[in-house]
Amino acid sequence: MECVNPCWPSLLCGVLYRRTRCRNQIVSKTNNIMNSTNLPVPHKNNFDLLRLVFASMVVFFHIGILSQSPVLSWTMNISATFAVQAFFVVSGYLVTMSCEKSRSLLEYGKKRLFRIAPAYVFVVVGAAIILSTMSSLSAVDYFSNVGFWRYIGMNLALANFSAPSLPGVFVHQYESAVNVSLWTIKIEVLFYACAPVIVWASRRIGYRPVLGMLFVLSSAWMSGFSFFGEHAGNDFYLRLAKQLPGQLAYFVGGAWCYYATRDGARLPTYAAVLALVFYASTNGWLFRLGAPLAVAAIVSWAALTLPRLGDVGKHGDFSFGIYLFHVPIVQTAIALGYFSSNPVATMLGTIMVVFSAAVFSWNFIEKPFLKHRTSAITKQQVINCTP
Repeated sequence: MECVNPCWPSLLCGVLYRRTRCRNQIVSKTNNIMNSTNLPVPHKNNFDLLRLVFASMVVFFHIGILSQSPVLSWTMNISATFAVQAFFVVSGYLVTMSCEKSRSLLEYGKKRLFRIAPAYVFVVVGAAIILSTMSSLSAVDYFSNVGFWRYIGMNLALANFSAPSLPGVFVHQYESAVNVSLWTIKIEVLFYACAPVIVWASRRIGYRPVLGMLFVLSSAWMSGFSFFGEHAGNDFYLRLAKQLPGQLAYFVGGAWCYYATRDGARLPTYAAVLALVFYASTNGWLFRLGAPLAVAAIVSWAALTLPRLGDVGKHGDFSFGIYLFHVPIVQTAIALGYFSSNPVATMLGTIMVVFSAAVFSWNFIEKPFLKHRTSAITKQQVINCTP
């Protein structure tokens, strides 16, 4: 006798089928999130290696200029300026891609927050507490000093320029600031805020007019304030030139590389060589106008055109930790007199400590929050798939 209504075995099989299919979809989407297999470029690229190289360039430069050791003066020939500009280009590429791949503005915001905030908060608060041992003030005076709380508050608010130093710490050194690298984090966060607007506009009228207009406006800001600063001898204008509108051209260059790569373009080697020659041989207003294009070309070629030069990121992304932690460590070694007694050995030892701090940061601060981010996305997918 046939069942007129669906029988229980049929209902059960249907539910199990839907749940199995949903689970497979979740696993597939989660693997895409974790492994980035849905990138518009070959998964085998050199972005991890480049970020590590750029972070190392900044470390070497700061070791030389902060220690003021004649033996290490050669490190000041390493261009930290190029490294930071290249970081901004890489950010333009990867952040634009992240924004394009996000299903919502909230998801995008969570990804950016979990990537940058945990380690940044740790280095600001951690340095303020640990460096109490280096202060000329007593512990009671140090922690009750308004400068201590002002440093934490202003740096967490990304206003590093308002409170770069801690009371009684590094006061007799070449630079008293605790972490001179933190000024770029403010720029980076503002890039994060700009990316959704850039993506929204690019989807509606095309990325070429949007990014082209932003490049012109950014270059005009940089060139204009640099001109006023140089001719008026006013450092305030030069500092303004380095702020977000002026640096946006580098981010825009990275975003352009993302969209062009998505369209199937690859930068030829001769273009990268010409860009390198331009960057190394020009100066003044011509350099300021062309540097973002040159850096974007060099980074794009090295990341996407070159064959993959090793899987340096398989154990983690240590570049952000290296960038964040190196200055307080270098400053501490200077305060203890190690660079005065044996600069070369101290440089090598400092690099080892910086790398160890970056490994710690990745495994115990950054990575857990990235896992939490992925877990939260997966949980939402389960809710959406529940029959």
